Amino acid sequence: MALFNWGDLQLGRIPLRETFTASESGGSDRGLDLEGQESYPPLTRAQVIARHDGINSLIPGQVIPVTFTDKPERNGYYTVSSASSTYTEYLNETVTASWKVSLDRVGSDAETDLQSRLTGAVRLNDFALTGERWHAPPIGHYAYYTGATNATTMSRTGADGAITVYRGVPANVSPRWGCAPTSYLTGRVKVTTTGSQEVYGVDVPLAATGWSMSNGLVNVTTSASATLDVQTYSGGAYASKLWNASVAGSASSITSWDGATLLRNDPEMCILRLTKGLSPGRATLDLTLRRGSRIIEGYLQVGTANTLCAYRSTAEAATNNTSYLVATNDDADGNKYAIGSARTFTAHANGGVIKAATTGLDFWIGAVASQATLNSNPTFEVDTAGWTATSATLTRSNAQAKYGTWSGLLTSTAAAAPRGETSQVAVTTGAMYRASGWLFAPAAIPTGAGVNINWFDAAHAYLSTSSNSTVPATGAWLFYDQTFTAPANAAYATLVYSMGGTPGAGVLLYGDDLRLRAATPSGDAATDLRDHYVAAMPEAVYGVRR
Repeated sequence: MALFNWGDLQLGRIPLRETFTASESGGSDRGLDLEGQESYPPLTRAQVIARHDGINSLIPGQVIPVTFTDKPERNGYYTVSSASSTYTEYLNETVTASWKVSLDRVGSDAETDLQSRLTGAVRLNDFALTGERWHAPPIGHYAYYTGATNATTMSRTGADGAITVYRGVPANVSPRWGCAPTSYLTGRVKVTTTGSQEVYGVDVPLAATGWSMSNGLVNVTTSASATLDVQTYSGGAYASKLWNASVAGSASSITSWDGATLLRNDPEMCILRLTKGLSPGRATLDLTLRRGSRIIEGYLQVGTANTLCAYRSTAEAATNNTSYLVATNDDADGNKYAIGSARTFTAHANGGVIKAATTGLDFWIGAVASQATLNSNPTFEVDTAGWTATSATLTRSNAQAKYGTWSGLLTSTAAAAPRGETSQVAVTTGAMYRASGWLFAPAAIPTGAGVNINWFDAAHAYLSTSSNSTVPATGAWLFYDQTFTAPANAAYATLVYSMGGTPGAGVLLYGDDLRLRAATPSGDAATDLRDHYVAAMPEAVYGVRR
């Protein structure tokens, strides 16, 4: 509720104080005229200015959801006819924005379809990729319709909740869907400026630092030590990864910007342009974020050809898959970064893309986001709770650690198959599960070591083991990562790190970041993110009567 018991009027993304009067007219179009005033106090000065700028940024013909607290019968979708706001400031006393908006009613959500008109274009690329047509309406939408051929679906969980992404959208189809106006903004792309104030239009001031752009799955902002901080939402929080961009090779990355502006600012898609003076000349970086996407798209441009690149600020090994790179190992958050381009590039040693003798570089940055860890205590940072040892002792040790300060030290006895094992967790027969973790052997283990899954039936009786074992290198951390299918009758599973055979007493094996997770779903693998970039389709939303 607004202050002083006033109701709320939500005009698109702009929150306003609900006015007493809503003037309506009939005829060829059903009009709705609203006017009111926002003021400081009780709002902050920044809030009043943002709402003033937001009203004046409304575009005639634009479809927006409108909701009322005290007049919910007027809730629905409207097109903007005209909008204006008068800004008045009495220095050090009050600031007011007296606004007027004229709207034409499209209809309530019960009688209105929202139609997403997708371009259908695929980016020109040097890899003969066709991409994958995909689309993500707001969280809370319903009755998604693509005609005779249905798209497939996947769910991505972000800061706003689970958003449905439609994959394989039929060609030459503009999907239709319904959505309550009160749900339209959930899962949206939004840009905030200094003080976390959301920016409601494009022709408004935007600080060169202190801004962020987010869709609940990806959050991008500036960094004091790198060009961009690209954050991926996984495991209930954002995980940060720093990236550099350069227009003069790796020796001169851009760490600050002279200006920022918005080229597009809609719930389904935002484009932010950053500008840097080069003395002479300038560089621009356009960043695009779409609703439901796990990647940020970038286009770096200069006037004079040079070596352009986008790369990790700290070296992190990656596998080069020609059209994209993906991190070789999980990071401390359980994610693997991915980066690529639609055009031929050279792989950067830190993990990234380079293109020489060019004035433009397109790229995308994302992450293969980790699924929730099913076992407890994967890192032993506090204790060894949740683990039991067989044919060995299990203690917490800070002699070796891959992440943090501690690891789990397994010391074998004379018995066979020394192992540390988690408590049983529920699994589903036929589903895919990922077992991963780091092992460190201070001395040779000729019988090998591994990170495995033990399967159990509904009565908790042992069924079988899915094994990923090898002879580990001595004195170095080795990453084990394998996906397995839960066998018939499997109802429970445990994660196991173990030594093979009977290595004898006193053999040491350290384990860290040991995780049992559901496998990365189709749609979130690095190849999928690449295909989604290649077929990223600009979207325009229109209201049509059902």
